[in-house]
Amino acid sequence: MSLPEKLYGLRRTHGLSQEALAEKLNCSRQVISKWENGTTTPDVETLQKYSELFGVSIDSLVKDEAEDLQDVPPSVPSPKKNKKDDGKLLGILGLAVSLLGCVSLIVFGVILIFDEKTASGVAQSSTIVLDGTSIAMLISVLFVIFGVILLIKTGKRK
Repeated sequence: MSLPEKLYGLRRTHGLSQEALAEKLNCSRQVISKWENGTTTPDVETLQKYSELFGVSIDSLVKDEAEDLQDVPPSVPSPKKNKKDDGKLLGILGLAVSLLGCVSLIVFGVILIFDEKTASGVAQSSTIVLDGTSIAMLISVLFVIFGVILLIKTGKRK
């Protein structure tokens, strides 16, 4: 089977019109027609696109050996991972963690100001005592620092 016959057969087997295939390969319908008529031959990049689209090897397309390409199911191209999406997600995560830390610091600050017992305990203490409030504030500060680090890393990726 010749290359033009294989190209035509694959397109027809997968139910694509010349126009639909041309759109997938980013070329014109007339170019597809010329390839299938044998007037011209697709370049290597286009053959690679064909092989990925139809799930066949380039060898099976260009070799004159008759292969049954009709039984090959169409392949679904694997989605390419977008680095911008990863950076955007990392930025959102960093912002959320930073905001969580800031909000919790504000809450604990308000508690210290309006709860006289806690405020006087902190004022009278000459040593640092790790009670529940101190641990919560420390965790809040760590959230802020971690979020800022994430935001800085996101900024460097751009």
